[in-house]
Amino acid sequence: MKIIITGASGLIGKRLCKVLRQNGFDVELLKRHDYNNTIGQKDWLPRKNIFWSNPEILENADAVVHLAGANVARPWTKAYKKEILESRTIGTTALMQACSSCSNPPKHIISASGIGYYAEAVPHTLTEESKLGNGFLAEICKVWEESLFNNNTKQIPLSVVRTGLVLSNKSKIVEAAKIQFLLSGMVGSVGNQDNQWSWIHIVDLCNLYIALIEGTIQPGIYNGVAPNPCTQGEFGKAYEQHPTFKSPKYLIYLQLQFWIAKRLNGLIRLLGIQKRPIIPEWVIKLAWGERSVIALTNQYVSAQKTLSQGFCYQYPTIDSAMQHLQGHPEI
Repeated sequence: MKIIITGASGLIGKRLCKVLRQNGFDVELLKRHDYNNTIGQKDWLPRKNIFWSNPEILENADAVVHLAGANVARPWTKAYKKEILESRTIGTTALMQACSSCSNPPKHIISASGIGYYAEAVPHTLTEESKLGNGFLAEICKVWEESLFNNNTKQIPLSVVRTGLVLSNKSKIVEAAKIQFLLSGMVGSVGNQDNQWSWIHIVDLCNLYIALIEGTIQPGIYNGVAPNPCTQGEFGKAYEQHPTFKSPKYLIYLQLQFWIAKRLNGLIRLLGIQKRPIIPEWVIKLAWGERSVIALTNQYVSAQKTLSQGFCYQYPTIDSAMQHLQGHPEI
């Protein structure tokens, strides 16, 4: 099968490309151009560009996986918020127009989105039918999905994966836990340790994309989350049980620091100490401003629709996910 990937340089894109190629798929990358070459005058763009330089590779593709978009984890200046939105609106629109121009357009387009689509801190479980939330994250997801569905002139089957917190040894959430563990032998929380985290192991996320590509899951909108959300505190405890660490052997001081952190954590558990450090909500809001919603996320998102399609999660619990990451530092 011929699979086209956008955003292949990102965390998910790198892993998905590797897995697809290992499984025998023909993977090609849709690349961005330095300027808008669809008009006579070159329109130079700041930082990441959002036009495609090799749209001809879309011909006869079995599926397109659209992951491209500016990183939302960077500081939200006014200019960068504009870039975040345009990388999804203009970039997705350009992709759909390129697909519509094909004589033999792709058979299926699968786009990323996020659970930021939904409201925060609501008392009920969120499903694919839940209403759009408020705030900038919800706006990002809304315009991303609208740019996909509103420009589908060839009526190509479309899918959307609203992704939760992705767990990988290379993801920021796990890297933050590593730093805390090395410094104190514990993993603390931000805001409230009881905040619900809807997460997914990167292996399961890639398998979900593959299931959509192969057609074992029907096209549609799906929550890319594990079936068992956890609290922020439960995530920290799971990391402490299965800490991940990899550094060159010649960095002896880091090896020693990790050894000390493990011994310290063992002592903490032996003494039955349950409390962990908590950064107050007001501190993160003061430091991050509007972007603090990322750190203070609190959503219980359902995976029931994915499960009803027969998808099987390899790592359905936070403990199984962290245990696997501990044994596979390259993931």
